[in-house]
Amino acid sequence: MNPAREAVAMVQRSILAVVAVLALLAGPVQAAPDPYVIPAILTLTGPAANSGQQYAEALRIFEGFANQHGGLRGRPIHFDIHDDGSQPANAVQLLSGMVAAHAPVVIGPSPTQTCNALIPLAATNGPLVYCFTPGSLPPRNGYVFAAAMALSQFDRGMIRYLRLKGYRRLAIISSTDASGQTNDAATREVLALPENRDLSISTYEHINPSDISAAAIAAHIKNSDAQAIVAWIAGPTFGTVLRALRDAGVDLPLTANGANTNPDTMLQFESYLPTNMPLPGFPFMASGTLSKTPLQRPVNDLLTAYRAAGSKLSPGTGYAWDAAAIILAGLRQIGPQATAEQLRDYILGLRRFAGIDGIYDFSSGDQHGLSDANVVMVAWDPKTKDWLPLSRLGSIPLKP
Repeated sequence: MNPAREAVAMVQRSILAVVAVLALLAGPVQAAPDPYVIPAILTLTGPAANSGQQYAEALRIFEGFANQHGGLRGRPIHFDIHDDGSQPANAVQLLSGMVAAHAPVVIGPSPTQTCNALIPLAATNGPLVYCFTPGSLPPRNGYVFAAAMALSQFDRGMIRYLRLKGYRRLAIISSTDASGQTNDAATREVLALPENRDLSISTYEHINPSDISAAAIAAHIKNSDAQAIVAWIAGPTFGTVLRALRDAGVDLPLTANGANTNPDTMLQFESYLPTNMPLPGFPFMASGTLSKTPLQRPVNDLLTAYRAAGSKLSPGTGYAWDAAAIILAGLRQIGPQATAEQLRDYILGLRRFAGIDGIYDFSSGDQHGLSDANVVMVAWDPKTKDWLPLSRLGSIPLKP
């Protein structure tokens, strides 16, 4: 054999021998751990699809961020999303399958009526269900939780802001559907508080979500002595009312349902917007006011994750992000073997959990964990196409 070729062959044999020894020392190759799967029920199609898509994006971004930061004790998490098609009956069927599969936790759904439809299925033994709606009031100490503040807490923050700005006589606009009835009850509860004893209702108007005109409502408000408007409406109905107020020459300060705190809504109704429209928002929408608070770090994490994903924040961001963060925190503490009961008890025991929507304290028993102390009022800036903070936490107006 050619001496040069023989030398090369000897080197190759030596390398192979070393590789074989190293492989034996290293042992068998460890496969990547399977992800911990959390089923999610969202509305991705149908009338409520816009919000559902926001929640899905928030879960996707949270999943990536969480897995980059350790996942669940080194194991990746994954949200397995199922579409209920905007139908509560579909959500019930989906949850029934998840119950049969012994899922300990389910995240979502979003519409209030859909969340309420799932409560009986999870009431006794779980699974833990974390809905994305402020409108639901699940049974105290149960297995169902609801995102953000309850509507009465939103209402309290909104009306406090108006009162501290000097407005005493209010015009209320509410819808005639189930959501409107919930809002009516919240309004009565808040106006009965001692802090609001000097407030009065100049006119109380109702609109059917299918109405295509609100001219009569605008006329009633114009002829009243109202100093500000509280509009418990959203979506197309919100646009109908804004257009009617503009046409009637009514330009009073107006605050509205937090679902309208959405850049797409502002752009859609830009030509109808009143000149003074404070809307209820969340701390993550006013990050500049959070310095030296426990909320600064989770909000910075959120902004970093969304920036890396090239996505924009939406009203649905906070609902899904904090629910996912609370569930993951419970799983990290208990372990991936956590039962529905253990996760429920973990959440009920939280007292100072800092999220992007506020500081959670579940001792109130409302299954939301947030109070009006976390409401931040914001205004849309048509120049920057972004939100400007009008208050600090608790709806306390910022000093001019």
